[in-house]
Amino acid sequence: MINQDTGAVWHLPRAELHVLSLLVEYQGKVVAKSLLESGHEDNSHLSSASVARAIFTLRSFLGPQYESLIETVKGQGYMLRPHRARKETANNWLRQWIRPQQAILIIVLVSVLLAGLWWFNQQRNEATPVLPLSVETVTLKSEQQVDVILYSLSNTNNELLTEQAQQLVKSLQQCPVTIWSRVFVSLSHDKQVLNITLRGDHYGQSLIRNLKISDLRQPKQFVTPQWLAQLNICSTSNGRAAPSNQLQGG
Repeated sequence: MINQDTGAVWHLPRAELHVLSLLVEYQGKVVAKSLLESGHEDNSHLSSASVARAIFTLRSFLGPQYESLIETVKGQGYMLRPHRARKETANNWLRQWIRPQQAILIIVLVSVLLAGLWWFNQQRNEATPVLPLSVETVTLKSEQQVDVILYSLSNTNNELLTEQAQQLVKSLQQCPVTIWSRVFVSLSHDKQVLNITLRGDHYGQSLIRNLKISDLRQPKQFVTPQWLAQLNICSTSNGRAAPSNQLQGG
């Protein structure tokens, strides 16, 4: 038996040779003490102490670095663990080769991610703003002008939205003056809720009101004379306005 680390050569005694031969034959498996004590071809048997002494001397020859290759399995026997020196060397070489490859891959992935984020940001900044469906300027009795702006996801099937907006236009035309300068109108996707946003100015302070009118009836009548009276769209600098931001239809 040759220790390749130290160059030492050991001519194994009969007991050690027998024990080591069985451990090698069943490498990776537990070899029962009874089998190790079975002896040699001459039918001689080894005592339990002889087997333990053989294990001890084998571990001593292997040295501290490899003595753990022979493992004691309590109550069963001994097992020779597979020697992975060559495999570990190959793995070390593989890891040394992979590490720079991984670094390159990480750099590439980060570069792609940054490029994607830059492109997305450019697209977002250059995105065309949503254009209104229509803008109608209403002139009040005092010659004050109010813009009624309609928004819709589609350019078709907007009859209900246009019809309700015209009710607001007619109401505004009757106003001598109002604190509102722009009125934004849109309809929910399911056409169950009419959204109205009023923007204006009161003594240099910007004002904004968001109103939602729901109407589950058919046909829809979001903007009714009763609702307009409650809203008081002709509110002036005294700040009179509807008491609630959400008004239910009908």
